[in-house]
Amino acid sequence: MRRIREAVDGGLCEVEVSLDLGLSKTLVRLSGEGFYVGGRLVPVSRLREDDDSCYVVVDGVLHKVQFFSEESKTLYKLVPTSYRPILQFSGTSMHKMPFVERIRGERLSGSVLDAGTGLGYTAIAASESADHVTTIEVDATVVEIAKLNPYSRDLFSKGNIKLIVGDIVEEIRKFPDSSFDYVIFDAGTPRSSGEFFSLENYRQAFRVLKVGGKLYHYLPKHHVRRGRDFAAEVVSRLKAAGFTVVEKNVADSYAVAVKGGRLSKGARILRRPASSGRRRRPLR
Repeated sequence: MRRIREAVDGGLCEVEVSLDLGLSKTLVRLSGEGFYVGGRLVPVSRLREDDDSCYVVVDGVLHKVQFFSEESKTLYKLVPTSYRPILQFSGTSMHKMPFVERIRGERLSGSVLDAGTGLGYTAIAASESADHVTTIEVDATVVEIAKLNPYSRDLFSKGNIKLIVGDIVEEIRKFPDSSFDYVIFDAGTPRSSGEFFSLENYRQAFRVLKVGGKLYHYLPKHHVRRGRDFAAEVVSRLKAAGFTVVEKNVADSYAVAVKGGRLSKGARILRRPASSGRRRRPLR
């Protein structure tokens, strides 16, 4: 929107911009008030210098992609970056690119359970190689935001992804034993995730995972500044549930665990240094 506003202020008649957060380019016609979409004028006001919002056009009006929950007192916001946008909860950004890229790089096969859909990036990455991905999101507002995000389109259109809106703690009990070759646990903050990080939920994950299958678990840095080692607590509960933790990546905030026995086809134990030292592409 900033590029359009600058073009309007500069008196231009048209400008080439992206209307889908960088996926494509569109030449739009301008007026002194804004730009035209489908022959309809969409007014664009001046933006604050620190505006970091994504926008959507609804009935010819520009709206920020953000929602406020009175129940949880949480502000949900879609924030643009130099790549795909990220989700923000009351100012806390969900930066998980290394974890998503790890899932993509593993080339998961067979059946995958993804708990904590979010914007769907992890489920989409897994679906590139897996036969089927079942992804579960507890927050209906997050799903609605994903529907507005161009980078989440595959979540709703790919035939090998099934999205369930529900609580993983309840939904996981509906699956038979040994249903999945891989399980991915990727929740938000412990405060907002109910029993997601509980020992019983990990026991259920162990139950539905095939022998030799792998669990990939994102580890939020909960209260780390207060000296709490939440990651160590998670690892301890995973072991208590029966898992063998084969990797703990401190730098990228995740752990990998295996259900005992022979490794399933395509599942390999991989240990990496906590930090490779390589500079990663920035999110913003």
